[in-house]
Amino acid sequence: MKTLWEELSLELKKNNQLTDKIIINMTHRDYRNKFSRILIPEVMGAFVCVAGGFFILANFEKLTTWYLMVCGIVSTLIIFLLPALSFRAIRKIRAINISENNYKQSLVEYAKNKLQFVFVQRLSFNLGTLLILTILPVMGKLISGKDFFKTTSLWYWYAIGFPFFYYFASWVSKSYRKTISDAENILKELDV
Repeated sequence: MKTLWEELSLELKKNNQLTDKIIINMTHRDYRNKFSRILIPEVMGAFVCVAGGFFILANFEKLTTWYLMVCGIVSTLIIFLLPALSFRAIRKIRAINISENNYKQSLVEYAKNKLQFVFVQRLSFNLGTLLILTILPVMGKLISGKDFFKTTSLWYWYAIGFPFFYYFASWVSKSYRKTISDAENILKELDV
């Protein structure tokens, strides 16, 4: 009877370990999938940025004045920098290995990567604001052939563009915060 009891106890222990492993693997998959809501729009945005950057580089000779050249260089740098920063932050926050780390390690790593992700989002907002300032005159020259600094009041374009950018950036930021909060809740469920 004693050996039967020990065998049954061992089998129950194995089943509990297997169940725990399945739960951790499912949690890890759910955690990573949460960031697909961020990753897919970021990939599409990166394609737009890269296309815009190559468009500016391919037509750079049309930027005939020094200030348009400076705006073109700054715009191109920001356009290529934004996706790189964003992908790096997303990769780091998605890379937390829940199945190999214990609960505390996962939360500490998540907290560190979350701070970096939030920093990148704030930096992206500020760089996006600078990008609007520099890309409007560049695109005006490249698309319409007009120097916005000379022919039109550039401030009207900024007055139209900034509210749109602000509300769009706020909406994206709110969506990202919700996704991060949902991912954090998935991690916290492991402790229960």
